[in-house]
Amino acid sequence: MTNTYKPVSERAKALYGTDVVELDLSAGDEGDHLHGGHLEQVPRKYRALVNNFNYDGKALEQGEEFDGALLVDVESALVSGGVIERVEPKKKATAKKAADKPKSDDG
Repeated sequence: MTNTYKPVSERAKALYGTDVVELDLSAGDEGDHLHGGHLEQVPRKYRALVNNFNYDGKALEQGEEFDGALLVDVESALVSGGVIERVEPKKKATAKKAADKPKSDDG
């Protein structure tokens, strides 16, 4: 499962760039990067699928959304166990440009 991180050390910036990046790290690699001060987790939006799910000291009810920074192994266990799900950002509708419209043969 991919997770979202911000490179913070010079080494991480050289490897991943300076922007927020999604990486598919193992639990061990994630721990090494986080504890080594190379990456920071970027919170993402989740939805509780059960009643009384406790996150960061707050009891959430089924359907309630929250922003969380979960380690890959914790997130994997909670998602596969049906406790939470990721809330994917809504895609913005793109307006068609006049140049994209087919030209008529009227003229």
